[in-house]
Amino acid sequence: MQPGAGENLRRARGAPVRGRGHMGGAGKYIEMDRLDKVVNMEEGSRSIHKERAEMLGGAIDTAQADKAHARLKRMAAFDSHDYDPADNDLEEDARRARKRADYKAEEQWRWAMSVLIGVVMGFLAFTVDGLIKKFNGWKYGATTSSISPGGAGFGAWLVWVIISCLLASVAGGLVSYVEPLAAGSGIPELKTYLNGVHLRGLLRIKTLGAKLGGIAFSIGSGLIAGKEGPFVHGGGLVGGGLSAFGSHTLGFRTKKPSHFRNDADKRDFVAIGTAVGVAVAFGAPIGGMLFTVEEGASFHSTGMLWRGFLATCTGVLTTHWLDQLDFDAMDFAGAKFGVHRDFGLFTDDEANYSRVFWWYFWEVPIFAAIGCMGGLLGAAFVNINVKITMWRQRFIPVSDKYRRHAEVIFVCFVTATVLFIMMAASPCKPIPEAYRVAAATDGDGNGVSDELPGGVAKFEYGVETRRQIRDQYFRSLFCKADEYSSYGQLFFVPLADSLKLLLHLGEVYEQNGTDEFEQHLFTMDALIMYFVFMYALMTWTYGIGAPTGLFVPSLAVGAAGGQIVGRIVRAMVMSTGSEIVVDLHTYAVVGAAACLGGATRMTISITVLVMETTGSMQLIIPLMLTIFFAKAIGDKYSMGIYDTHIKIRGAPFLDEPEHAGVAVDKLKVAEVMADSLVTLRPVMRVRELVEVLTNTSHGAFPVTITDVGEGHNAGDPIELHGSITRNILLKMLTHRVSMFDPEEPREVLYENSEDRDALLEKLKQIPFKSPGVEMIASTLSRREMELSIDLTHFMQRHPFIVHADARLSRAYRLFRTMGLRHMYITPSKPQIIGVVTRKDLVEESAALTLGEKAADLSYEELTETERRASHDLPFLPYYTGNPGGVDGGAFSEHAAERVQHRSVGSSGDPFQKVPTSPSQVRDY
Repeated sequence: MQPGAGENLRRARGAPVRGRGHMGGAGKYIEMDRLDKVVNMEEGSRSIHKERAEMLGGAIDTAQADKAHARLKRMAAFDSHDYDPADNDLEEDARRARKRADYKAEEQWRWAMSVLIGVVMGFLAFTVDGLIKKFNGWKYGATTSSISPGGAGFGAWLVWVIISCLLASVAGGLVSYVEPLAAGSGIPELKTYLNGVHLRGLLRIKTLGAKLGGIAFSIGSGLIAGKEGPFVHGGGLVGGGLSAFGSHTLGFRTKKPSHFRNDADKRDFVAIGTAVGVAVAFGAPIGGMLFTVEEGASFHSTGMLWRGFLATCTGVLTTHWLDQLDFDAMDFAGAKFGVHRDFGLFTDDEANYSRVFWWYFWEVPIFAAIGCMGGLLGAAFVNINVKITMWRQRFIPVSDKYRRHAEVIFVCFVTATVLFIMMAASPCKPIPEAYRVAAATDGDGNGVSDELPGGVAKFEYGVETRRQIRDQYFRSLFCKADEYSSYGQLFFVPLADSLKLLLHLGEVYEQNGTDEFEQHLFTMDALIMYFVFMYALMTWTYGIGAPTGLFVPSLAVGAAGGQIVGRIVRAMVMSTGSEIVVDLHTYAVVGAAACLGGATRMTISITVLVMETTGSMQLIIPLMLTIFFAKAIGDKYSMGIYDTHIKIRGAPFLDEPEHAGVAVDKLKVAEVMADSLVTLRPVMRVRELVEVLTNTSHGAFPVTITDVGEGHNAGDPIELHGSITRNILLKMLTHRVSMFDPEEPREVLYENSEDRDALLEKLKQIPFKSPGVEMIASTLSRREMELSIDLTHFMQRHPFIVHADARLSRAYRLFRTMGLRHMYITPSKPQIIGVVTRKDLVEESAALTLGEKAADLSYEELTETERRASHDLPFLPYYTGNPGGVDGGAFSEHAAERVQHRSVGSSGDPFQKVPTSPSQVRDY
């Protein structure tokens, strides 16, 4: 193709050659059809530059361009949050009027809200756990009563499948017919939301009901799913809903308190809620908070970390309290807390974890190899699930409710049938000697104790005997009375219970694995088939139209894999004649962590979660090494499952700057910016504003007096007076704010602080969102359309800007760090009027400057509490000659005297400045 041919073709098709739309530089690609895009990215005219370093990261060939173009077009459907605090005239006036009591009240509400989120999630977790127990009790009880040893088992299978499919039908129906966003784990959606991308319906009340109600039915039906992911989504819903002090769905909002009704505060409370969700699901408060910091929140601060710390603690405490009240309210004072692990079979009193878990130095390479295998399994899981998701989107789209619902029932039918067949076809094994119980005497006439060894008889919160352990974990099912079903031990129990068995079964009898009792050995064929079937069903199930979590399935698959490796290592050690005892529990825990790390690519949070839930503090080093290798190997072949599904959905997710890709280092901002802007005037006709909002979908507009009509070329600079968002404009039109007749005297916006605060509440999007422009326009009369509207007091006065010739990576860092929705581009050589350094921004500098301004006002005596500040602390230099030591506190006293008593200089100027910045201090 001749140079310029592509441009001529685009010109012939009517596409603009110069100037890029308000969507950004991406807009020119979004608006192109596939043919135009391929012409623009013609491989023949660019292939000679493929190996040049400055082209690294570019969509050089047609295949790359096709994929990039398709993803970009999907991103156009998403809207963004704006975490930049409002900085208009009204907000500035309100901030200046705030008193110390107002700041104190807001901070107290932040802490109170954190506690409330924890308490509410604790109650919800207790309720969902109770439903799961009821459903499992019903299903397993009805099926077991239909089993007869030596029978055909068809009746039992029929009962098993009917109950399972009935429960799955409810779970699928809640997603298909109530809220589609309740499907899956919810972690990719919450992670996307916390990154700044708006997902409609994600935080509605009906989503909460469908998510937490649906997960109880999903787990009860036997789908290979866990509750942890849906609890993350549920926690985010609770955090975002409570912090709004109102509800759009329920149609109310409180007048007082009215804090946190902005995107940034709501984001922080949603993040805290996700931490509590993990904490109450796992019973792991520290791991829950670390999960949000590592995987969930794109923006986190020390304040959010501390409030989340309190919220997770409160949530877990609430669940423990409710569990004990439910078990035995009369013995509440004497009940031991903190001895029960979420993935433990026995209490810490029974299972002395310091004697259960151990490892040898020579096992370190084996743990690393387990981590590598976990990474490979995780990458395979992600890649296979992507293929399944593509097939599912083609034949079972989200828009087809009936097919999506039917798929959930079909997956449940297959899962239930596989599990039942494995149980029914299980070989029968003699019950281990350690678990056998004699009614009164043994064969020699000697009495046999029915208690646990060592006189320990406590099991969780009650009393457990050999007989009860046998009946619960060594069930006969289709076997004889003195035998147990070796496959049924793993396949005919809830998924979470099978995980507990793989991690802990037998530990109360092992006594360090060397004395009277041997470690419990699952049969190798049972472990292998459990690993294969659960891995396959987990991969197939993730992504169906029902609430499903991934944590427990991954841990269960990994625990089985760890047991298999442990058995192999144990056999190799025994073949050498060594008396070294290999701990199978250690391998199960390490394998579980490796599989979860390989699927999700989380590191620190998984390490802490596994330790908290299994009691394996002794395994911190093996866990860290294993998870490191799982992530390192997995990252070579795929992204984590959550990041992959974010990409699949096409959300404009902004990763951390160091992971933004190499292309952002090769371009300047001017090469991607939009230069054909849709602008608004500070004062304009309502009709003109409605036309702009109707004809565009832009989220924000620059405000200027520059005429951008005919004669103005795209890219020419304009005078920026401010920026105003679409939501504010819609709210102003809805409530007829700042609308006036130019020929009549204008009314004031507000007369007192109460009116101002009421006006600010009207303009907030939380909890009540503004209706669409079409609906608003239909309510405006012809006279109102001809009125003028003044945007001056409502526009963002100081939006973020960046130079046109700055590297794109610089703009990316600013955009990602500040959580912006849009950013304006200035000419390469803008004018400046000053400079600010770090020392000009510290509290002391601000206090001196504000104190100087206060000298013009009437002096009011402050209380001791109000006087106390961080700059009251004494000065301690780092070293001799520290430049900060200007006569110790002499300067501070002198400056304070000038601020309070307003010393007038020789010129008699009452506005003579007191030195504030460090440079001025040195010159003073």
